[in-house]
Amino acid sequence: MEDCAFNKMFSRRSAVCYLVITMMFFFSILRLTGVAVSDYGAVQKVQSSYRLPVVKLRGTVYDRRGKPLTNAQSKTVAAVSPTPRGITAISGLKSGEELTQVLERLKNGKPVLCGLPEKTESDGIVCLSVPQHETAETPAIHLLGTVNAEGHGVSGIEKAYDGLLYSGETVSVVYTVNGTGKLLEGIPPEIEYNQSALHDGVITTLDADIQTIAEKAANRLEVGAVLVADAADSQILAAVSRPTYDPTDLEPYLNHPDSPFLNRVISAYRVGSVFKPCVAATGLERGCGGYTYTCTGKCRIIDRYFRCHKSDGHGSMNLQSGLANSCNTFFYHFALQSGADAILSMASALNFGRAFSLCDGLETASGGLPEAETLSNPSLLANFSIGQGELSLSPAVMLNLYAAIASDGGYYLPTVVRGTLENGEFKAAKKAEKTRVMSKETAKTLREYLQTVVTEGTGVSALPTSVSAAGKTATAQTGQYRDGAEICEGWFCGFFPAEEPKYIVIVFSQDTKRQSATCAHIFAEIANQITALRG
Repeated sequence: MEDCAFNKMFSRRSAVCYLVITMMFFFSILRLTGVAVSDYGAVQKVQSSYRLPVVKLRGTVYDRRGKPLTNAQSKTVAAVSPTPRGITAISGLKSGEELTQVLERLKNGKPVLCGLPEKTESDGIVCLSVPQHETAETPAIHLLGTVNAEGHGVSGIEKAYDGLLYSGETVSVVYTVNGTGKLLEGIPPEIEYNQSALHDGVITTLDADIQTIAEKAANRLEVGAVLVADAADSQILAAVSRPTYDPTDLEPYLNHPDSPFLNRVISAYRVGSVFKPCVAATGLERGCGGYTYTCTGKCRIIDRYFRCHKSDGHGSMNLQSGLANSCNTFFYHFALQSGADAILSMASALNFGRAFSLCDGLETASGGLPEAETLSNPSLLANFSIGQGELSLSPAVMLNLYAAIASDGGYYLPTVVRGTLENGEFKAAKKAEKTRVMSKETAKTLREYLQTVVTEGTGVSALPTSVSAAGKTATAQTGQYRDGAEICEGWFCGFFPAEEPKYIVIVFSQDTKRQSATCAHIFAEIANQITALRG
């Protein structure tokens, strides 16, 4: 009896287990079948289409008012199918070598791309307008930077903000094909174009209109730079480096002797007399503003003679006339009165000799600033007082000195990015803190003295016709020679209006003999045009 009951129970449990296993197996088969069908459908869809990539999409770099600086232009592209209709259509639109090249590529049996001057409706071709991220006319190209073939930024803001600007999206024309990969006629291709990929981007501090003014003026410099900034906060409104280059065709510039890829706005150079206001500020802060000196054209310091640029001398000079006439011998002695340590301290407070970021991932060159021990030698201090010797600065760093004078004695480090735009939301960039380097009284005095430079001194050619201005000229020796003559670098650094400055302009020439206008003339041209534009 017990064996019989056990056998019945075992049979029932075995049946239940078998039923459960069978059902699980059945549902597994159904699930696998569904996945297989789904995967097969996806594979079939991919295998039944041919995707022709047209252009990679990338986020936009804007000016301060939201005007696009990249993706600002578009081009018309035709996707030509390798069919009789496509060949006939393109033959009516192209001719000569261009047509020959298109027809040769069509022999591969795949659609090809070619440019057209405008969109046209025709069987066998698909025309679409796509953005050009960069063109030969892209402004501020040295600051914005370039993009490689994979769509990633490789320099400038493009590189610094590549994580935001790179989208991974591509405009494509998708054709339906048969099992052998041949295009099926009669089925119009689809266009994949996610325009939202263009909207995210970087809002710069640049003003597109002022950038245009600066670029036109900079064309009179063969090798150099122009920088325009807001006097209130040192936000950069325009940045130009010369020579320039075409970001869509880099090969011709690779071995150019003037290094067109170099951004001279952030590179360091000899500065010459535009450094003298730093020495002047130090002396005023130290109570030496009343110092006078009689320039005879040369003076002896220790065992060597130092000369002024005016061989017969300037006569009796004070700080105002010394700046106006850029008298070297006055500044040799004024520096001795002010003290090497104090001048060096002022220069350090202005961030001279140190790199800093214009935005995350984009730094200026550090340049050079002599050590205190070096300046204990009066001869080397004399050189330093007129911006020679070991001192080298970039236009972007030199901006700090003139920003402090143009305001209340303090300055903000220059910036080029106001913020970012992501998913329609603006995120402001972190604002730098203001650094005070001189008193309001010293800054006011220097504004008056630098105005004299423009009205009656060495910078009279910098005087605009439409607005008052102030600033300083410079011709810096480099110790380099061409055809037996020394190469000299030229500067004009100034601001306008002189009484209540709104704009600061730095003009730099790497070779004063290779320019069609002086740096002072270029400053005046820029000041006149900005005043007409913005008032």
